Amino acid sequence: MTEQEKAELRLKAANLRILAASQTANASAHRRQAEHPAYSGQEDICYRKADTIDAFAARSIAQAELLEARIL
Repeated sequence: MTEQEKAELRLKAANLRILAASQTANASAHRRQAEHPAYSGQEDICYRKADTIDAFAARSIAQAELLEARIL
């Protein structure tokens, strides 16, 4: 693997980690909203959304780790 290919993989991994950070922040916002629901049942919706977004973040991290492992 050339140095350019390794650099491209590192860049893709970094972008996935940025995405994961954004997803985690989004999930946190949903959890905060669940603590102060605007209507009945909103807390359940927010917690489910937060769990889903956390799963997306975990997938993004796993993809980044997979790319980084290819560099080694």
